[in-house]
Amino acid sequence: MADLPPNHPPCAACAHQGRPSCPAGCPLAPYFPADRPERFEYANLLYGVDGILRRLEAAGPDPGTRRATMASIVFVSDARAADPVHGAYGVIRNLQQELASVKAEIAAIRQKQQQAQPPPPPPEDGH
Repeated sequence: MADLPPNHPPCAACAHQGRPSCPAGCPLAPYFPADRPERFEYANLLYGVDGILRRLEAAGPDPGTRRATMASIVFVSDARAADPVHGAYGVIRNLQQELASVKAEIAAIRQKQQQAQPPPPPPEDGH
């Protein structure tokens, strides 16, 4: 929960709702600062305020889980804003393709290294 001093500008979520300031303990203030309104706008378009609050409540009281939940919401929302068709799936697909390419490159380098090594000498016969 955010403990904001009086006369503090409202967080992006409260500003979007037309509030002059955040109510005491605004649950969204830590995740949607006043100087990042686009972060809230993207999340609001995808989830809505009620949806964001439901997910935050479902995360429980653990601060780490709440941060991870909000990071996920922000990531998915930003990905959807950047790519309205594929969203987060597009990011994941691109990373999978990049990983496959890097794995293929590593395999090719290893194969070249094995081909470049001279064959081991034959074992000496003890006769």
